[in-house]
Amino acid sequence: MNTINKMLAAVITITFVSTSAFAGSFGVGVGGHMVSITADGTETPGGTNTGTENSVSSATAGNTAGIGSVFAEYNFGDSERFTLGVDIIPGSADINSKNLTRTDPASGDSNDTAGTKTANAQLSDHVTYYGELVVTNGIFIKAGFSQVDVTTQDTTTSAGTDGAYGDKTLDAWTYGIGQKGTFGTRGFYKVEGYVTDYDTFTATQSGASATGTSDNSTVTANLDVVGAAFRLGMKF
Repeated sequence: MNTINKMLAAVITITFVSTSAFAGSFGVGVGGHMVSITADGTETPGGTNTGTENSVSSATAGNTAGIGSVFAEYNFGDSERFTLGVDIIPGSADINSKNLTRTDPASGDSNDTAGTKTANAQLSDHVTYYGELVVTNGIFIKAGFSQVDVTTQDTTTSAGTDGAYGDKTLDAWTYGIGQKGTFGTRGFYKVEGYVTDYDTFTATQSGASATGTSDNSTVTANLDVVGAAFRLGMKF
């Protein structure tokens, strides 16, 4: 996912919408987030071998991280009750606070790699397209569509033929509630809480088997984020 292209497309869209509106304001700013990431999933081996190396493995993961974002938005009407915008988190965060570790025994299959395996994954280039509606006294509700890149990181301490899981871009829906206000002549702030529910992550190993893809393992995982954000911006 190309963050710069997405940012340009979003700004162009917001600018187009704003030029067709009768009144309103354009705003840009920065945000600070504290997020709690939770994930649970399973790894299902392929092939017909039996034993520890062919059993279904499950795990849970979690991490708490502080991240920053930039945003651009358009506020409609004199009362600025409705807002459309885009929020970009250019950095990354690990899904788990530490690497997950598993030791696999030798199985007698030349396609399996015995040894200690470590795994983790990163979220990066997170973008959210959102709408906000003020319901009363600066309190707003929010809904948005999000996308994020998931980069897998897995290694094995011993030599051999071992597969790797590819990277994916996941879609998600974001919902939140918050309070907004103004300061000075053009400044504004927002305080909000939100949840993001991502699509299921599914990936199959590549390169694990010399006999065909049927021996490659498959990972399935569910990912959710709960976050709080404080934003500062300027209106134009």
